[in-house]
Amino acid sequence: MDNLSHGRVIGIDVSRDWLDLHCLPDGLQCRMPNGPEGHAAVSDLARDRDAVVCFESTGGQEWQLWETLEAEGVIARQVPPAQVKAFARSRGTRAKTDRIDAELIARFFAFRPDAGRRLPTEKLRSLRALTSKRAQIVEMRKRLLAQIRAHQKLGTAEMFDSVDSDLKARLDCL
Repeated sequence: MDNLSHGRVIGIDVSRDWLDLHCLPDGLQCRMPNGPEGHAAVSDLARDRDAVVCFESTGGQEWQLWETLEAEGVIARQVPPAQVKAFARSRGTRAKTDRIDAELIARFFAFRPDAGRRLPTEKLRSLRALTSKRAQIVEMRKRLLAQIRAHQKLGTAEMFDSVDSDLKARLDCL
């Protein structure tokens, strides 16, 4: 992984709509849309600079970018947000903007290239998505049962019985 040793890094702050980039060592900063055209532009920039791309975990908003980069042969790593935050504190950085975050992510990865993780396999990503969905359904069922108990205490159970029963039956099947 020669890319990791020469310090060419592109840090990205990923949001729903935008990708804020900071390139090391030259300090180039730019913003691209978080969509197919922006992902392709990041891929081209990384290949042109022979750079590693890194970004924080952002609740899944980084997955399509990550898949595009990997498919294009660009080394891409996800870095732990808690470690980036600790790195920012160690540097005395208090301001928080997307541009500053992108620079911090790049500098953190340049400092700790071993902290980044690779794109999980498709099977593992699917398993994680299914596990997350199951947890959401379990939580929905728990809330529904609490609502049913509340309706019983308030004496309004009959009013909601058919809706609650149907919904509970559907959740129990999942």
